[in-house]
Amino acid sequence: MALDEDTAWVLWPEYFDRSRPRSQGRKVSRALAINDPNVDLISRALKQLDLEHKVEREKSYPANWFSKGGRVLVQRSGPKSQLVLKVGEILVKGQRS
Repeated sequence: MALDEDTAWVLWPEYFDRSRPRSQGRKVSRALAINDPNVDLISRALKQLDLEHKVEREKSYPANWFSKGGRVLVQRSGPKSQLVLKVGEILVKGQRS
């Protein structure tokens, strides 16, 4: 199945950044957040979940427009909230390894 960029979920590294409060974009609990998340780590987590995705490195999180941290477009396969939690769990496991 091809990735439909118009309907894909968008995941920003800011969603998983332990140093950010929720008011600045963090979507997961601190227990599922990591230091210095990036699109490559998110991409690896999505590969483990076997989800089609596309990395866009030149994009900026709207609340952090001056920093080009990129974003990842992901095929829709359920609620975004569950996807974010699954990716957070994988990122934390990878950081502990």
